[in-house]
Amino acid sequence: MKPYNEIEPFFITEEIEAELIAAGYAFVLPGHARTARIRELFGWQPGETLSEPVSRHLMMAGTASGCEPRGEGL
Repeated sequence: MKPYNEIEPFFITEEIEAELIAAGYAFVLPGHARTARIRELFGWQPGETLSEPVSRHLMMAGTASGCEPRGEGL
């Protein structure tokens, strides 16, 4: 296994995972890391820009919580 190089980003590839497992390390992803699609997060529809569903989501969240969204472009 190559030593860690601070200049290059470190990613766990399948090859590195296999080497770690063979060396006795357990490979467990952190429980707090999640991925989601923009459609799942903001209800994005084809043809929309990213800002449209994000703004819509923030408006709905602000209405539901009584808070106003802040920031440029909103």
